[in-house]
Amino acid sequence: MSNFSAAFKKSTSAGRPAFMPFLVAGDPDYNTGLAMFKAIVPYADMLEIGFPYSDPLADGPTIQAADERALRSGIDTDKVFSLISEIRSFFKGPISVLVYANLVYQYGIDNFYKQAAKSGIDGVLIPDVPHEESELFVKAAKKHKVSPVFMITQTTTDARLKKILQQAEGYLYLVSVLGVTGSRGSLGKETFDFIKRVKKQTTLPLALGFGISSKEHIDNAAKAGIDGVIVGSAIIKILEANLSNPVQAAKETEAFIKELV
Repeated sequence: MSNFSAAFKKSTSAGRPAFMPFLVAGDPDYNTGLAMFKAIVPYADMLEIGFPYSDPLADGPTIQAADERALRSGIDTDKVFSLISEIRSFFKGPISVLVYANLVYQYGIDNFYKQAAKSGIDGVLIPDVPHEESELFVKAAKKHKVSPVFMITQTTTDARLKKILQQAEGYLYLVSVLGVTGSRGSLGKETFDFIKRVKKQTTLPLALGFGISSKEHIDNAAKAGIDGVIVGSAIIKILEANLSNPVQAAKETEAFIKELV
């Protein structure tokens, strides 16, 4: 049983979706970023970690700003791997990363996945690589026993989903809305219909992201059959509001996550 399968099975047995918080690695700097992960892991079933990137096409203003802070502090790909290796010393659950294709190309595709496995990464999601162009990435991922994770949107047809499912492992990342990341007031009926449609076509766990920021969102998604939820912008906003006081940022983040879970 994979690390992802075990974690999703555990949360399902507990009658709730798996909780997967998202942070950009090294935001606003290496040490503060590490402290933030230490604050959230007691409540996390798994983690999603973003590699900071200068042109994050799938991300809204909050995560874009986090990327910029991390890059200004000197974070690069090797330092992200180092950070994740440190996180592995106190977190045993699955770790998935979100990284843009250019960073992987620059590092060397095979070398990137080799280092990902060595650092303790379980899954890699590259949002700007469509499945038609993913062969080299998927091949390297499976060679190094890292799950290739794919995003599914409401505009993904059943025929396209079938092709993606031939490559995907670990879980599917369901994008809750049309657009970029960012907190939202509510999730519409179309989101829940989307979850049910995909659920009928795969046994892979489904994790919902983009705009999840309240317990109501999570409860409603659970009723629709979601297996996990990804919360990013809502957490990063707390950090952004407390950049001069990292201790307070961690304290407020912990209180917010307690309300969610």
